[in-house]
Amino acid sequence: MMLTLEMKDTLNINEILSATKGRLVRGDRDVAVPAVSIDTRTIKNGELFVAINGGAFDGHDFVLQAFEMGACGAVIDESQSDKIEKRIQDDTKALIAVADTITALQEMAAFHRQKYYIRVIGVTGTNGKTTTKEMIAKILGQRLLALKNEGNLNNHIGVPLTLLRLNKKHQAAVIEMGMSGLGEIRRLCEIAAPDIGVVTNIGAAHLEGLGSIENVIKAKGEIVESLSESDTAVINADDKNSVSLKNKAKGKVVTFGIDNDADIRAVDIRHQRTAGMAFTIIKGKEKMDINLSLSGRHNIYNALAAAAAAVMLNFDLEDVKAGLEGFEPFKMRSEIMILSSGLRIINDSYNANPASMEAAIRLLSDFKNNGRTFAVLGGMFELGDYAREAHLNIGMAAVDSGVDYLIVVGELARFIVSGASSAGMKQDNIFVCVDHQEAIQILNKLAKSGDTVLIKGSRKMAMERIAEGLMRGDKRA
Repeated sequence: MMLTLEMKDTLNINEILSATKGRLVRGDRDVAVPAVSIDTRTIKNGELFVAINGGAFDGHDFVLQAFEMGACGAVIDESQSDKIEKRIQDDTKALIAVADTITALQEMAAFHRQKYYIRVIGVTGTNGKTTTKEMIAKILGQRLLALKNEGNLNNHIGVPLTLLRLNKKHQAAVIEMGMSGLGEIRRLCEIAAPDIGVVTNIGAAHLEGLGSIENVIKAKGEIVESLSESDTAVINADDKNSVSLKNKAKGKVVTFGIDNDADIRAVDIRHQRTAGMAFTIIKGKEKMDINLSLSGRHNIYNALAAAAAAVMLNFDLEDVKAGLEGFEPFKMRSEIMILSSGLRIINDSYNANPASMEAAIRLLSDFKNNGRTFAVLGGMFELGDYAREAHLNIGMAAVDSGVDYLIVVGELARFIVSGASSAGMKQDNIFVCVDHQEAIQILNKLAKSGDTVLIKGSRKMAMERIAEGLMRGDKRA
């Protein structure tokens, strides 16, 4: 990458034509493009509209609306160009026809990213991607202005949109990379060109599309394979699936862990009285005590991954401490709430897969000495032929962890009940609910002050409604 003296924050139509190999149907090649949008609900005056076919909607149906909102131009599929050109009366609006608008969006982002000589950290893994990304950004924020994905913009559309926000004030970027199939992370790496690649962990997820854990490892490993000899892979030393990627790295490998020898380790782990964890982080001969506001061993791994990435950008442990201790947990991700009734809720309802479900159950077990524990679980999706076995295993894990009560919602979650029953949980302590409201009613009847309730399930299950229902009832108390 070459740093130019006349670095521009904006693209212009001519550059976009070059990047996308598009055809200018009409408009001025020299028009500046300050930003790119795919949504007419939020588009601003002067921005370029890219018409994406999202299945449930087709952006080509909104090109006229984008122009009415002040868009300077639009990128459209070549197949739609004749129809749309006939409807456009304003010759000042640029129309760029391309073979595929999603590919064009990606090529624009790749072109724009290459204008900036900055360090880019790519983050992937089965669990903890978002938390790790945010932790890295928090640490880097002690000294740098770092770009990061907002919300869940971590896919083939979200990553390009994020990178197109790069400007000359940014000194680094932290890019979360999600996937559902082979080749997707490789493509994101082609666009973002990370020089540090973080793999948080690799477990059973997206098996419906990928078919096997071996393919999951291969898909996540694409971030490591994309790195050059001068780049660095950050890998979980305690996760055997992640460790298997070390031999794919062409450059440096930095490890993090708790149980096994690693470059960045956590020792002396302690639970805080109400929520959060304390531990000592070790880097070579250096040590630093950390007080984390998040609970759960899995969040210590996220913190270690973030620390390892930051260290590779020459941040010291003082910066790491400041960033991690200033980090606040996200809603629905290991979020602990204590109601006025004295009931503790672990709202981990954002999403679920087998590994994250087991981690959440382990977190719930940390509170079993304080009172009774309730696991309120919904189904896990996208597991293909592994779905039944995965849910059975979760039921057995709940019993192994000493969970007192099991409450499930949804058809898939019934297999959790089978696993718990086979492992010896009393039938009187198991409840199968038809909907969220029934689960709320059971909890209102059984759960008391000092008890802890874990709420978790796949995004489609919207398990946060149970937490919201408990909170509404608590306000009325």
